[in-house]
Amino acid sequence: MNKFRLTQISIIIISLVLWQGAKSQEFSSTKSIQVYVTKLPQSSETLQKFVTSNQGVVYRTELTSNKYYSQFSIPIKQLPALDSLATSMGYVTSSKYNTENFNEKILALQEKIDNLQYEIDLYTKELSDSAADNNRIDYIKKGISTNNKLIRDNLVKINKYKQNLTEEACKVEFTINDELSTPNNSRVSFVNMPGVEYGFLQIENPKAGLSNKAYHGVAVKYMFTRGKSYLNLGAYRAVENNTTDSSLINELFMVNFGQDFYPKNFGRGKRRYLNLYTGYQIGGFITNRNNEKNGSFVPNFNMTLGLELLKTKHVLIDNKVSYFLPLDDFNRNLRGILYQASFNFVF
Repeated sequence: MNKFRLTQISIIIISLVLWQGAKSQEFSSTKSIQVYVTKLPQSSETLQKFVTSNQGVVYRTELTSNKYYSQFSIPIKQLPALDSLATSMGYVTSSKYNTENFNEKILALQEKIDNLQYEIDLYTKELSDSAADNNRIDYIKKGISTNNKLIRDNLVKINKYKQNLTEEACKVEFTINDELSTPNNSRVSFVNMPGVEYGFLQIENPKAGLSNKAYHGVAVKYMFTRGKSYLNLGAYRAVENNTTDSSLINELFMVNFGQDFYPKNFGRGKRRYLNLYTGYQIGGFITNRNNEKNGSFVPNFNMTLGLELLKTKHVLIDNKVSYFLPLDDFNRNLRGILYQASFNFVF
């Protein structure tokens, strides 16, 4: 049994002891965090060490093959450090903080107690009147008893609120998810986002009688995950087409599948503007020469670096630069720098 598993068992045993007391305890502040990580055991152990070293109390833990859940309390002053820890672990998908004003609750309860005591004083005064019959006396005594019980209950609540005001602790629910888990537990979100794309291909080493200096054109770009995964299909034409050169490739009909990946240290694509990413495109293109009826299919592979200019729930304006690399004999004279700019929208 490894060290990580032994640590988990120890925490679970302690949690069972503390859980009953935690259920009745109230906190002025609560926080919930969801984070996806690539190293679940290491991240879970890091969280445990953080809680222990920051005067935390663990109430409950759960561990599965793809998730670690921990419920604990720590001093409110340690919350900024906890946020920094979550960000350093991986991709934070949710971070919520709620706080209650216990002073207002105490004042409201005290007002209830004052009203109940006022009723008791009225009942007591009425009991001193000899005119009250037996039925009325029984009713008054029952009212006094009920009000006294409500006063005691409210005083208990006030004491709890005062205790938590003194402790200044925050209850935290922290969930660590394995980023490499099954599709049911992953962040893959399918979308229907068609769009258009403009491309400009600058050939690195054009060859007379084979390739032009540059090609440009448009494509249909269909994005089907927010990940992002996409397909594009389009046609590029030579910028300066020489019709007298019968062997020159004057058109490229492109078809590619691509995926983009957001770096962890640059926000994982969460920002509305300027999300940096890397990616790849794999597919091929059909060449069209001036002197041939049927073109040749050439596979290609592109490594990309991109920047999302605008990203909302319904619109994506994107641009990227990639190294266009044919995977056959045309490699030397058709490879080059490819720039693409696209506009996609939710359909």
